Amino acid sequence: MSLFVPPTIRTEQLSNGLQVCLVERRQAPVVATALCYRTGTLDEPPGQEGVAHFLEHMMFRGSHQFADGEVDRLTQALGGSNNADTSHDCTTYFFSFARDRWATALEIEADRMAGLLLEPAVIETERAIILEEVKMNQDDPWDALEEEVMAALYGDHPYGRPILGNPRSLITMNRSALREFQTKRYRPENAVLTIAGDVGPEAFDEAERFFAEIPRAEHASCRSLGQVEAIGNRRVERRQGGVARLLCAVPGPALREREYPAMRLLAAMLGAGRASRLHRVLVEELRSCAFVSVDTTETLGAGALLVAAEVIPDVQPERVERRLMEELAGASSGGFDEEELARAKSVLVADWVLGHEQAQAIALAIATAGALMDVGLPARHLEKIRSCSLAEVERVAARYLRPDNPRVIGWSLPEGGRN
Repeated sequence: MSLFVPPTIRTEQLSNGLQVCLVERRQAPVVATALCYRTGTLDEPPGQEGVAHFLEHMMFRGSHQFADGEVDRLTQALGGSNNADTSHDCTTYFFSFARDRWATALEIEADRMAGLLLEPAVIETERAIILEEVKMNQDDPWDALEEEVMAALYGDHPYGRPILGNPRSLITMNRSALREFQTKRYRPENAVLTIAGDVGPEAFDEAERFFAEIPRAEHASCRSLGQVEAIGNRRVERRQGGVARLLCAVPGPALREREYPAMRLLAAMLGAGRASRLHRVLVEELRSCAFVSVDTTETLGAGALLVAAEVIPDVQPERVERRLMEELAGASSGGFDEEELARAKSVLVADWVLGHEQAQAIALAIATAGALMDVGLPARHLEKIRSCSLAEVERVAARYLRPDNPRVIGWSLPEGGRN
């Protein structure tokens, strides 16, 4: 694949609404699949926080043809790999197999889409595992800080909830809730299947063979992005660990908005690599931080720009926060140059190419894009990033980084009261 040429994507739609995408990649005798459902924490009913992630676990724990644990045992026996991921907007399941056995992935996916068992004893086992995950998140200073900052940023909106759920909702989660969520959301018309690798048009025939008999839902499943209440400046402070950690969240454009690619470039100019503005100031010049990073969320609804930094011991956190706010204010007034823009473009293009080298990465990117918006989204974003002007980036910076714009500043400070 040429550096700037996106992979060719062929698509077909089964009669039941399942969108099937094919990307031929003949470099290695491997075929990867990714099945992405348009469902996540955004769709969880009140009081059932964490049901989307809980169901992800249960999808590996028994269906009509595959007994509890058989999916992992079979995958390993055939020399393949599998995994899954739940986000606020979607849930994705993925496999990678040698080209002579890849259809096993479709057999598994179709069977658990239509015939998930949800055995009560297995639910109890998974409940304990997920509760332990929640505890591990709370024990990690960065994860715990991020949860609190996002809750402050989004308030009651689902994007402010932990994807894992909370102990209260997880303890009361029952088979009925899991089944209802699965029945409504895990339907062929609510999913995108991508097949990538050493395979041709016969992939569509295999998808038809395994999925065509699964009916659509009787009633279409609706989802709402909801509204994020306007926030003022908010602060989060907690005590955990041995060093000071800062996470600043600034409201930003959603994935579907025209400004999103420019915001990605702005994030890279501020915090991608040693030559980025915040690294140069906070790490190299002031020697106040061990690292600083800047990223954007990838969400259907309201997005955010996230700045994370770890403070070096004996440096006052207030000094770091003050300088960061000065730098963000300065960025809102422009002052970037073409060299910074070119460097940021190089970083993002390299990331894009790296993320589309392997069949598994391609399958994941396209299935997720198809579920969130459409399969051409990654290529359009790449092209927009390449053509974006400095003026466009500065307009985005001026809109979102103004000092009078709301933001959440979160600190995880050392236990014992000293940095």
